[in-house]
Amino acid sequence: MVVTPEQEHPKKAFGWAARDSSGVLSPFKFSRRETGEKDVCFKVLYCGICHSDLHMVKNEWGSSVYPLIPGHEIVGVVTEVGSKVQKFKVGDKVGVGCMVGSCHSCDSCNNHLENYCPKMILTYGARNLDGTITCGGYSDIMVADEHFIVRIPENLPLDGAAPLLCAGITTYSPLRYFGLDKPGMHVGVVGLGGLGHLAVKFAKAMGVKVTVISTSPNKKEEAIEHLHADSFLVSRDEDQMQAAMGTLDGIIDTVSALHPLLPLIGLLKSHGKLVMVGAPEKPLELPVFPLLMGRKIVAGSCIGGMKETQEMIDFSAKHKITADIEVIPIDYLNTAMERLVKADKMAKSPEQEHPKKAFGWAARDSSGVLSPFKFSRRVTGEKDVTFKVLYCGICHSDLHTIKSEWGITTYPLVPGHEIVGTVTQVGNKVQKFKVGDKVGVGCLVGSCQSCDNCSKNLENYCPKMIQTYGSKYHDGTMTHGGYSDIMVADENFIVRIPDELPLDGAAPLLCAGITTYSPLRLHGLDRPGMHIGVVGLGGLGHAAVKFAKAFGVKVTVISTSPNKKEEAINRLKADSFLVSREQDQMKAAMGTMDGIIDTVSAVHPLLPLLGLLKSNGKLVMVGLPEKPFELPIFPLVAGGKIVAGSCIGGLKETQEMIDFAGKHNITADIEVIPIDYLNTAMERLAKADVRYRFVIDIGNTLKSAA
Repeated sequence: MVVTPEQEHPKKAFGWAARDSSGVLSPFKFSRRETGEKDVCFKVLYCGICHSDLHMVKNEWGSSVYPLIPGHEIVGVVTEVGSKVQKFKVGDKVGVGCMVGSCHSCDSCNNHLENYCPKMILTYGARNLDGTITCGGYSDIMVADEHFIVRIPENLPLDGAAPLLCAGITTYSPLRYFGLDKPGMHVGVVGLGGLGHLAVKFAKAMGVKVTVISTSPNKKEEAIEHLHADSFLVSRDEDQMQAAMGTLDGIIDTVSALHPLLPLIGLLKSHGKLVMVGAPEKPLELPVFPLLMGRKIVAGSCIGGMKETQEMIDFSAKHKITADIEVIPIDYLNTAMERLVKADKMAKSPEQEHPKKAFGWAARDSSGVLSPFKFSRRVTGEKDVTFKVLYCGICHSDLHTIKSEWGITTYPLVPGHEIVGTVTQVGNKVQKFKVGDKVGVGCLVGSCQSCDNCSKNLENYCPKMIQTYGSKYHDGTMTHGGYSDIMVADENFIVRIPDELPLDGAAPLLCAGITTYSPLRLHGLDRPGMHIGVVGLGGLGHAAVKFAKAFGVKVTVISTSPNKKEEAINRLKADSFLVSREQDQMKAAMGTMDGIIDTVSAVHPLLPLLGLLKSNGKLVMVGLPEKPFELPIFPLVAGGKIVAGSCIGGLKETQEMIDFAGKHNITADIEVIPIDYLNTAMERLAKADVRYRFVIDIGNTLKSAA
């Protein structure tokens, strides 16, 4: 009879395990052995996620045995010790790394190199001495021989210490062993991930000059400003690599992907050492000639022995070295694995990135479900404005983004780009705003400020435009939107809200308003007496009607739904209404319009709309369908007509739009909701069950929902 993992040992345990090569992890009951005479039992408090865990749960190395409980960066507090244990007592802070056993008799073991013992027992997925499979640290308790337990110094936080038990020793050991730890030496670190960032920290603590080598120029600021590397090389930049040839005493290569070795070997001085600690799936091409000519070395290194691991942990405590981490709950585990595949790891958690504490609602994964979320905002800089968020509109793009329907979402994601509130703090160089002002932020919070578009007040078309949420800011951190209690932004991206505009009704104007106002102005469709069509009567469409009527323009609403006629004519004061599916109506209106603002995001035929235009008429698209349209060219050519696109507006124009709205009493038609109604509102938005914009009452409901 086969014994289940839950029956193998007397001590009941609980964790998360992968059952097959899908790699999906789920709750799992199993058992640990009783605490033996030389064993230490401890309650697991934190466990790091190593990239090798990902390989193992998916059986990418072909050695996984299921069910598999991963985790070899395990820390916690001792709850029980065996009768012959001498090093530890109940209450001690301890950890277990990548191994839990070895033969204790081979040459490697005698030299404190248990990591190279041919009978080394890995912390999970290996055969234990009793024949059972070892289970890792994604679990509540751990039992291990005291020889394979590491003491965690009191001044090291357990969460930040956990990754040191794999990533830390993996980089510390080769620096020591290959003599790359001498002050004044110059070491390169290839890759700036879990291993690379710790290699930089250890090398700097040893007094070594460090150059980070990466394919991504975006990591330069992180390397120099945050990790204090001395220099940075983009490995794809031949000029940079050429200039640095022959300057490095050694290189720690942490990259697990296939990459060329020749450029790295070229960076080494004579007798230099290239040490591989990443493990690419396929062999790398090794050029021998530069090794011969420079007496250079290519070597490998795998974690470290127990004596050296304790030395590394003590060194870390002395120099206050911890891993940069994002702490997650256990039920986020599968999402974390998905992010790990994409190398989507944060150097710090959102709550730790900046000093100013913030609170909001965020989506954690592509389910799009939003829930309370702690994060942080930067301190108010010299040109920054901080304001208390009172209302935030819900745009349809928020719905697309939280569900990653455009494939570009980074989680956790705090949405919202129709944000209004009251200024609470301004930087010492801010000139436009003061405490107490009513202000707002729309779809963007940054741009390069130097390109042709920026110089023309068209920051919305800047190739380096920074969106209000889900984008990388100048400091490398992710931007967070207005489903939150506070907002910090550069004054150049802040809009003043006129006193006569109510904040709740003004919020959607910062997206829906400028999206429709801008093309009316740009394409000359704002002159009194002109005739324009508005396709779709939703959040964008109703704003387009209001602005066009305020310009003195004749407006025809075009919709597939005849039920919207009364709304369009009687409440929004459109001049006429066309049902786009009624061929007789459409035919009668052919050639009558100077322009059309098309707000619909679903795929729909353009030919009937082009037919409504006069010669030289303009069809301007502001909706964003997922698939391309079929564009009939003949009516464009025959009528000199134009099909164009328009995306929000620059900051100068956005302020102009808000001032125009204040003058003409234009606000969005809204339904104000409390924050805890947010997920229901998203479901309704998906069904177009709103007239015409949801606006979250942040000021009155966010704290109570927390």
